Amino acid sequence: MMDTILIVDDEIDLIHGLERTIAMEIDCRILMADNGAKAMETLHNEPVDVLLADIRMPVVDGISLLKAAKEISPAISVIIMTAYGTIARAVEAIKAGAFDFIQKPLDEERLFHLLRKGLELNRLVRENARLTAKVREKEPFEHIVGNSKPMLALYSKIKMLGKSDVNVLILGETGTGKEMAATAIHRLSGRSHREIITVNCPALPETILESELFGYKKGAFTNADTDKKGYFDHAHLSTIFLDEIGDLNLSLQTKLLRVLQDKRITPLGDTRSHPVDVRIIAATNQLLQQKIESGQFRQDLFYRLNVATLTIPRLEEIRADIPLLATHFMKKIALEQNTDTKKLSPGVMNCLLKRKWPGNIRELENTLRGWCALTPSQTIHQKHIQPDEAVIPCLADNDGITRPYKELKNEVIDRFTIDYLHGLLAHTGGNVSLAAHISGIKRQSLQKIIRRYQVDVSRYRP
Repeated sequence: MMDTILIVDDEIDLIHGLERTIAMEIDCRILMADNGAKAMETLHNEPVDVLLADIRMPVVDGISLLKAAKEISPAISVIIMTAYGTIARAVEAIKAGAFDFIQKPLDEERLFHLLRKGLELNRLVRENARLTAKVREKEPFEHIVGNSKPMLALYSKIKMLGKSDVNVLILGETGTGKEMAATAIHRLSGRSHREIITVNCPALPETILESELFGYKKGAFTNADTDKKGYFDHAHLSTIFLDEIGDLNLSLQTKLLRVLQDKRITPLGDTRSHPVDVRIIAATNQLLQQKIESGQFRQDLFYRLNVATLTIPRLEEIRADIPLLATHFMKKIALEQNTDTKKLSPGVMNCLLKRKWPGNIRELENTLRGWCALTPSQTIHQKHIQPDEAVIPCLADNDGITRPYKELKNEVIDRFTIDYLHGLLAHTGGNVSLAAHISGIKRQSLQKIIRRYQVDVSRYRP
């Protein structure tokens, strides 16, 4: 897109003269306005890179236009034109955010120099904003690991929810990472400049939860010696994450419903309410529809919270991500304990892939923490883990009664080979040559096996 310069001055002949002069020296699009009001209209409707404006104009002067331009487009470079005797005001403009100023009558060489520098600064600011946005887009997911289809779909939904400002209800079993998903949505939102406020509803006794959420006035109850702001006040212009919303009692549900409807809160002991601008993200591991049917959860509150639903997959549904998760947690544990990162043998990785994880990702992380703490060597082998954790691949009960022996045998071999390849490649970080050396299989033969079972080696590379 071509660079754009907007010239603003109440002297029409001057702005036309400047247009012709600048067009001969700088390849850019030039817009003109003979007063501040027209300039602001242009700024609202057109992308402008450099604003060249006179400081003294009727109705909307240069300083007012400068401030308005910076609000509309923070990256814009503003150059103020000033006559002799208004230098003090030009300095005021610099303090208000102007890039520079130039005295009338205008020195053409200095004008061209300032315009080129202003355009260059604008490009740098825009590029920095683009790169910052790109980094911010990655940062929200720095603690969320996985590239299986369910996880890729989850990332896509989180990005879409980050762009909106609707309330979100996150559903998922214990240990799936609901809080991390809520944090990612917040970090991608327009409220990310403020901290997200997290409230673990079951962790607070019912007797104090209301005062913690909505705050209280001095004298509201015994020992209420001063006014205290609640979580909703602290979350003003930000996001509040209400974890395990299904555990709220009906009385608090009613008060929360009022906040959602009126966007106002009333502190405990106060007769007056005040407005709050808060986005609510709630989460639960319970079946709220069943609680609604049993009268334990308000249906109208459910509809208010459930504007958008995000379901976090169970670890069982993203089993292919276990090697990536294990590698991530092993590095995290080593960093926290200031030790070298321990490795998992292919046999142990196979155990991780085969066993059940009712506690989901949290259980996987805690299991690895335990193994790291109890293993003296740098590699965790099957001998280091509990016998009941070393799950052996086997057929389901009675599965072999009605099926041929050869068919079942091939199925078990295929299942073992796939699990072995995943564990081996995770152990070597996707290094096929090292995997071939460890397995005792020629590299070319191993590559054929990898292709036959459609294992994605790149998934395991750093």
